[in-house]
Formats: sequence, C-alpha cells, structure tokens
Amino acid sequence: MAASSRRLIVVIWGYGKHGKALIWHGHSVREGAAALGWVRAPFPLQLAKPCRAIHAYLQRLPKRQEDHRLAWRESVSTRLYTTFVAPMVVQTDAETAHNLTLRAGELLQACRLLLEPSTANLPLDWLLRPAAARPTPPGPSLRQSLFGGRLTFDMPVGIAAGFDKNAALVPLYRLGFMELGFAEVGSISAEPAAGNEKPRCWRIPSDQAVINCMGLNNEGAACVAARLKTFSRADGSAPIGINIAKTHSPAIVGPAAVDDFVQSFTTLAPLADFVVINVSCPNTAEGKTFEEPSALADLLSAVARQKKEMKWEKAPPPVLVKLMATPDSEDGRACQRELLRVIEDANVVDGLVISNTIKNPEAQLSSSGRQAADAIGKGGVSGRVIHARSVAAIRSAFEATGGRLPIIGVGGTDSAEAAYEKIRAGASLVEVYTGLVYKGPGLLTDINTGLRRRLQRDGFSCIQEAVGADVRKAH
Repeated sequence: MAASSRRLIVVIWGYGKHGKALIWHGHSVREGAAALGWVRAPFPLQLAKPCRAIHAYLQRLPKRQEDHRLAWRESVSTRLYTTFVAPMVVQTDAETAHNLTLRAGELLQACRLLLEPSTANLPLDWLLRPAAARPTPPGPSLRQSLFGGRLTFDMPVGIAAGFDKNAALVPLYRLGFMELGFAEVGSISAEPAAGNEKPRCWRIPSDQAVINCMGLNNEGAACVAARLKTFSRADGSAPIGINIAKTHSPAIVGPAAVDDFVQSFTTLAPLADFVVINVSCPNTAEGKTFEEPSALADLLSAVARQKKEMKWEKAPPPVLVKLMATPDSEDGRACQRELLRVIEDANVVDGLVISNTIKNPEAQLSSSGRQAADAIGKGGVSGRVIHARSVAAIRSAFEATGGRLPIIGVGGTDSAEAAYEKIRAGASLVEVYTGLVYKGPGLLTDINTGLRRRLQRDGFSCIQEAVGADVRKAH
C-alpha cells in the first residue's frame, strides 16, 4: 500500500461526566501525534498529560523509513521509559523510588515460573532467558574471559555497586536480565549500618546526575551471606561481585578498620565470583578513605594474609580495588601512580574499578545543577557529569599498569558512546547505575547493541581488541 494511501485512526475514550471520544483520521503517525497533543475543552483534563506524552514519544520517530534502524539509537523500552516513566520517577523521592524498584525486582524474582528457562516461551521469556541461551547477535563478539580465564562475561555491561546494597536481586542478575553481563552488589560492611539521616539522596535532572550521602547503609556481612547461601550459583550464569567497605563508624580506625575489612572479606569472599575492596567511598562517617599509600598497603597486606590462610572449596575469587578518579592533572596522575604501585606490589589484586563518585564541590555541574548541589551540601556526585573525569582516570591507570590489571569502568556510563569511550581508554567492562534512573533498564540492551555497531565500524572483530585502543594509538 502506498504511503499516501495509508490512514491512521486514533481513538481515545474519555471518562467521567465530561468525557468525550476523540476520533482522528490522518496520513502519518506524526500528524496523529500532533492531534493527540492538541487537547481542547471539554476533553477530560485527566487525559491531557498522557496525550502530550504520547505526542512527545511519537515525535522522536525517525523521519525516513530507510534510516529506521539507525535512527533508533535507543530501544523502544528506553524511549517508553524516558517518555512516560522518567517524568514520574523524578517527581518521587529518590530513595523511595529506588526502594520501589527493588521491590518490583523481588516480585519478578518471586515468579519462579517466569524465571525457569525450561518452561519455554512463556511471558517475559525473552526478557529473562539466560544470556547463554539466547541466540548470538551478528557482529563483533562482546564475550570476554578475564582474570586469567577465571571468569567469563557474555556482555561487558553490569550493574554498579550501590543499586542493590543487600544482594536482594542476585537470581535476577545471574539470568542476564536485559542483557546484563554481571552485577556488583554492596557496599557491604562487617557490621550492619543504618546510614545517614534522611533525606540522603537527591537527583539533579538538569545534569542527569545524582548526589548521595547514604552513609553505607546495609544489613551487614553476616545477614547478606545468609541470603546469598540460599541462591544457586549455576555454571555459566552472570558473575556476581561483592563490594566490601569499612563499617560506617568513626570509632573504627587504624588497625580496627583493617580488621573490619578482613572480617567482611572472610565472610563474603567464598560466596562471590569476585570481590571489590571499596577504599574510596567519600561517605564514611569520619570522611576518610584508604586512598593513602601506607594505609592501603597495610590493608592489602592483611587481605593477602587472610586469603592465603582461608580454605577454599574452589579457586579464590579475583580481588579488585575500587578507586576514586583523581584530578586530571600531573599531581593527580602522580597520586594515582603511587597507589597503583602499592596495589601491584601487594600481589593480591587482580583488577581495578574506576571510579567512585566524586565529592560535590569537584563535580562540573551546570549553573542550575551547581545551585541545587550547593543547597544540598555534602555528598558524592554520580552521573554523566563525571564521565570525562572517569575516562581520564581509566586511561591513566591503563597506561600506568600496561593493561596488566583488567579495569571495570564506572561513572557517567549512560550511553553506548560513553561505554565505548571507557573501553577504548582501557576498561574491559563497564558499569551503570545513575543512567538507569534516567533511561531505564533498556539502557543495558542499548549499550550492548551500540557497542557492536561501533566495534564493527572501527574494524574490531571482538571487544578485547578495542580495550585500550586509544592508549596504544597515542604511543
């Protein structure tokens, strides 16, 4: 049928005593969207906002049919989320919305019938089928074996620590939900912690950023370990990392702080596919971190001793250290090189996570974002505003270590382009969190799809060829 002869009929029924039916005939989706956006009395007021949202959504469709696939740089899921869900989410208290998301995930987990691959094509099967059971899309491979072949990642994109502090959704992650490659849960401390007083998490929509001053709230290592023991660890499932941090108490300092880390490591490491030692969280009660060379050396030495003394049922999990992004200056790079020297000398660290949130005053926010951040005060900033600083820190670390330590890049990864930039700077894997707030879970699929296109465009046959490509090119 010719395009000029196609007609669209849009019918919206009103409700309430003032409700009326709106019927429109036209030749294109765009014209239909324009009609939907035009609301005149006595059209029911309660339908005005949904109509404008539909109008905004349809206006983003590609103009030329031949460019349809390329124009849809975001999945339908992401477009629906950003149009209909995100506007409501940003009007809800940040922590409340986060908790509701976790409850929704737990409800999805509870539907065991939908999570069982053997039940074949049931509702949501396409969404929840393990990554290993899905057909491999054409194009360059995203599959990687890292840490000496100990872990295999079907996809390079994972969930960052902070999203699931108490490891409540591990079964969902292991299935490779929405093309998830892995997940990092935590931070988890040796003792339970209530965290700071509320409110302690704020969004800055103008910069698609989040400021948090959570205070390392978590249920404690023993409670989380008991939960993890109830979950299966099937071979071939998405790897799960456990992020450990010092208990949120200013009284725990010096040797006691080291012992606190070691206690968490002893309890949780046997249940993890990899362990992340979070030495850089800016929200500790005393405001200090282990990112001081001598303190870091003492901590890693204690972890190495404990790892050697423990009896492992199988090979010990890789150990990673999470660092903050040092300033992109000569002094900042020198500080990072000193920390990396300590890390490599410890002979216990298998990889790096770069970077943590950065302190509020250091974030490069817009003028309106800066006003909002200044009104909030302390806290760590995450989101796209820290992407450039994260990339610089990843590039510097990859160059300093010669690529010997695999890097998980995190900080402002809210698109395939941002993920690809981190990978070319030296990251083998990337993590997302704040981007999910503003773009929804479809972001995971979008990034994987976009990475395949970029790898193919640049002539790479697999993702590992692209890791650190910009650093090698500069030399």
